[in-house]
Amino acid sequence: MVTLKLSKRVGVKPRTNPVPPHLQHDLHSPRDIYHSLADWMFNAFPKSREHRTLISVPSSRAMWLDENINNTPIDGFMPPPTESREFAHLHKDGSIHVCLPERDIEAVLDAKWGEPHPYKKYGVNEILVYAPQNIKEMETLKQVIVASYEYLTNETYIPTEQ
Repeated sequence: MVTLKLSKRVGVKPRTNPVPPHLQHDLHSPRDIYHSLADWMFNAFPKSREHRTLISVPSSRAMWLDENINNTPIDGFMPPPTESREFAHLHKDGSIHVCLPERDIEAVLDAKWGEPHPYKKYGVNEILVYAPQNIKEMETLKQVIVASYEYLTNETYIPTEQ
């Protein structure tokens, strides 16, 4: 798969928790952007579905890779528990946590779109991607989610008509 190429994020960095729960405290997504992103996340991918999050705050909504997809990267899912198929989740503020290969994590961080999870030093392969403020920023988050899905499925994502 191709390494993410993201434009630099414009604006100030949102305030976030330095420890879990790792959430964004300001610069939340407008409600229409949040709902549009959520609708896309949970309907655009043929091999995933919405699921109750197993690791985030209860108001978060998880993306769950179908159980029949095998040979996935060990760092592609959020721990714990080990039976989790959760690879991304959307927080109520519009930010997401997502698992990515290291090359894409670096692309997100270099473009100032997110920050490492506080437990990165313990091997947690998640990053927080900041809440989109408009449609253009939402398109950037979509690229990040597609990269995560492609990492897990080892297939090129082909958008479907909605």
